Amino acid sequence: MYDMTKLKTRYFDIKLKNGKILNLEPPKLKVLRKIASLSEVKTSGDLNENDIKNLTEAVSLSLSKNRQNYKITPENVEENYDIDEMVDFMENYFDWVNSIQNSKN
Repeated sequence: MYDMTKLKTRYFDIKLKNGKILNLEPPKLKVLRKIASLSEVKTSGDLNENDIKNLTEAVSLSLSKNRQNYKITPENVEENYDIDEMVDFMENYFDWVNSIQNSKN
């Protein structure tokens, strides 16, 4: 019998600018779809206010799903991270999610 409770959770360890270390958990599929949808941004020269709002929300959702139950609001992301940092984080985050999907358990 396959036991889903025995599946080993993999974490994406990240150190925030404030020095706090978080262990990000893999997102549920519904949340992953939302994050992917929100994080679809054009080249930085073509960003509009709605693109930035969506990217900020995507980063907030991604960072808030962590082992420590530390919540990061979109406002916190806006105040502390620039566009390059947010885009770089999302690229690394999706690389990690893809590595989980492509690896055998």
